[in-house]
Amino acid sequence: MSFLSYDDAREIAQRKLPKGLFDYIDRGVGEEASLRRLRAALDEVEITPRILSGLIEPDLRTELFGKLHTAPFVIAPTAMAGLVHQGGEVALAKAAQKYGVPFCLSTQSLSSVDEIVAAVPELDMWMQIYLWQDRAYSEEMLKRAWDAGVRVAVMTVDTPKGSRKEWNIRSGFDMPFRISPRSVSDLALRPGWLLRVILPHLLRSGIPAMNNYPEGMRPKLLGRKVHPGLALKQGLSWDDVSWLRERWTGPLVLKGVLSPEDADKAISMGADGIVVSSHGARNFDASPAPINVLQEIASVCAGRVTVMADSGIRRGLDVLRYKENGAKAVMLGRLPIYALASEGTIGVTRALEILGEELSEALRYR
Repeated sequence: MSFLSYDDAREIAQRKLPKGLFDYIDRGVGEEASLRRLRAALDEVEITPRILSGLIEPDLRTELFGKLHTAPFVIAPTAMAGLVHQGGEVALAKAAQKYGVPFCLSTQSLSSVDEIVAAVPELDMWMQIYLWQDRAYSEEMLKRAWDAGVRVAVMTVDTPKGSRKEWNIRSGFDMPFRISPRSVSDLALRPGWLLRVILPHLLRSGIPAMNNYPEGMRPKLLGRKVHPGLALKQGLSWDDVSWLRERWTGPLVLKGVLSPEDADKAISMGADGIVVSSHGARNFDASPAPINVLQEIASVCAGRVTVMADSGIRRGLDVLRYKENGAKAVMLGRLPIYALASEGTIGVTRALEILGEELSEALRYR
């Protein structure tokens, strides 16, 4: 039998993936206090059920930036999803298209924006933007995404610098992969992953690389370090938001907002949407759980921008908790990645269907 829940999918992913890669997806930062708070905070949110509504089938359809979708879900950007499953980003995109929700491609994906559009032409694809140190390269990437048909840009604003994670340093899972007795042993324990994911990639296109980066400068699984001009932009500021706003004529979303003041500032800078997010508790270990600050932020936004949220979502009831507190839609991070590791496109589609079924069930009590 296929997985039936988030925990099922996570357990399968843990069995299939090298420990370093699984930890990269699964774990938080520091003492992981904010990661623990995510689940506790969501569980604390009570919703008083209403009775005798007469509702037969809840309508999950949700409009985002002028397009109608099957449910209030967006598959969130995840770096290097192509290492989780063969053609991982394409598999995620196909599942999103099949279920009828947007897919947000990571700047740090293995499959490029052009490849995704060619493979899934009917997809509503959004593009995550990590600004690079040399803005000229970022401008080229923006043009490439626009020319490919992307119209929604999602600027990740909560990562001023990559966070230090001890387990990630020890495992060596990065671009480039750090070879050590520990990391080689980790791979040796997952020969199935090497055969299912890495070998086909090597035969098809060579060593896995981040293909949204400029040709000839793409970080690879094995090779030199990232070119300094393609490192994450240092000293990220509101001036960078202004710079991006001037160059992107489609909807602009800022992902990683946790304070009402920043939400208000985002609106004044011309943002069309925000994502109330702690980056899955992966960046800053003192972050509040997004559910605890969402209502105040949504009140500040008061219909002026599209408010979305993410972090910690395991079930449809969690989606309802976010919606009841002011989010129009949610972004899904770990859930579709675990499902991807479990069963590829079929698994991700199933995860979306289960989440939709659970949300429908919860809405019957509203």
